[in-house]
Amino acid sequence: MRPHPPHARRHATALAVAAALAVLVLALVLPRPLTDGRPGRGAAQPLPEGTSIVRPADGLGTAVAGYGDVWIDDRADDHLLRVRSPDGRVLARIPTRGRIALAVGAGGVWALQSSRGFGPYLRGPVLHVDPRTNRVRARVALRAPSGDGVLGIGVIVDRDRVWVWGPRDILRIDPRADRVAQRIRVDDRHGDLTSLAARGGRLIAASADGTLQRIDARTGAFRGATRTPFIDPQIRASVGSRLVITSRGVLAAIEPGTGRVAWSRRLGFRAGSVVHAYGLLWTHSADFHEPGDRLSGFDPATGERVTTSFLPAFGTTGIVSVRGRLLAPTSSGRLLVITPLVL
Repeated sequence: MRPHPPHARRHATALAVAAALAVLVLALVLPRPLTDGRPGRGAAQPLPEGTSIVRPADGLGTAVAGYGDVWIDDRADDHLLRVRSPDGRVLARIPTRGRIALAVGAGGVWALQSSRGFGPYLRGPVLHVDPRTNRVRARVALRAPSGDGVLGIGVIVDRDRVWVWGPRDILRIDPRADRVAQRIRVDDRHGDLTSLAARGGRLIAASADGTLQRIDARTGAFRGATRTPFIDPQIRASVGSRLVITSRGVLAAIEPGTGRVAWSRRLGFRAGSVVHAYGLLWTHSADFHEPGDRLSGFDPATGERVTTSFLPAFGTTGIVSVRGRLLAPTSSGRLLVITPLVL
């Protein structure tokens, strides 16, 4: 039998790839039968075999997407990794000290370091990484303009402002001068701050007892507070007028001005980070007696779970969207690369 010419083999390969991608789209985008995850009641569909797994490090922590790549905390080796999607190639390794929190924007990647401090607090400094060179441009100490030291928990970026928040304080970093330009003290009657969001000239600070405090971002003036039914809420995303939060295994959308809960879904004993991509809110969660962490996509308007699958991993530490894919790092060092849509 005569061998097929090269162009025919290429054509056949292209058809096979197209067919596989079509199956992948249907598997992840179309609704699936949902279960409560208990033995004897069926199980959510596993991820398609086309999902790839790469291993850029021995242990991965928080991750953010920015400048075309994903930036991940290499917990095992104290580095900030810049990783290319979808092949998982490590493009840069920036030395850090201890656990880090990450944010992207205002011309850089911002890494708030723990400096091997104990407990939930991060002592800094904040590394300002230049994405053009993958080098640390500046190290910003966590000190108020008065010189007082401040503990941090997280960092966010809103347009040209970088905010670091801790249990009692919010600091604004000027990204051009690489210095702390403002300190806002937050009333501690509601407990430690648990998360922070910036919306339309205001900061929304969530507290341990579920209170959302509204703060003028320019002056630092207190503008009101709203109670919610959630304990230790983590603000994960903003969709329209609503904030998307997680709290002790619950995913919910709330109106920050009134505290009204638009919808709420219990996912297990833990609900993790959230990314708004491809028309859905994607989050990872964990529940007892399930064979792995769960990836689910929810309708932002109604909270309806549109799709769900088990991840072939435990200890998922985040989820980001990069170049048409979802990337989920794990504490074991594996990075799951998932294609929810063909763009």
